[in-house]
Amino acid sequence: MNNIAEVKNVNIDLDVFRDEWEKQVIHAGADFDWQPRTYVPLDWFTPFFQTYLLEAEEALQEKPKNYLLQVHDPDLCDDKWYLNIAHIDELRHTCLTTPIHYSKMEPVCFYTDEAVGVAESEDGTAGSYVRGKPITATPDQVAQYSEKHPTLLNVKHYHNVRLLDIKYKRIFIQMSFDKPFDEFIEKDINISIY
Repeated sequence: MNNIAEVKNVNIDLDVFRDEWEKQVIHAGADFDWQPRTYVPLDWFTPFFQTYLLEAEEALQEKPKNYLLQVHDPDLCDDKWYLNIAHIDELRHTCLTTPIHYSKMEPVCFYTDEAVGVAESEDGTAGSYVRGKPITATPDQVAQYSEKHPTLLNVKHYHNVRLLDIKYKRIFIQMSFDKPFDEFIEKDINISIY
């Protein structure tokens, strides 16, 4: 099963986005409480990122549920190890991820239920998985984030990020959606699965 795609109607220039991120940090102000995961409203962003996010919304033909910052930057917030834990996102089905800073050596990995040890219970219903239990299985899919277009992810399958080192910055802007990943793929919009 494929869990990742790129939205081809929206472009990213990482050099420009990184420069704009520096302006975003200043715009947020010295009192902003940087956390590893922070929900922010659209008007929190600079005009550059607001325009970009509205362009992505238009391309997907879907209004996001929320905007989420994933930040690991020793100057702002120094924690990313929680990403190493295989999990299913409980509060969203799909997310559109825009990388600002990250290491290509730290891909997103997707796992089958069996790989993470989720088994059906005796009555045939879905079993459970203890969040935080180390995953030793081989991923079913390993993928990189697109650096040219925003990346659409199916976060209703078990996934994690194979982290290597605390020194690498990891900054993403995400848009969350309640619409399942497969429904985005079925839409008549310019999405490329990879």
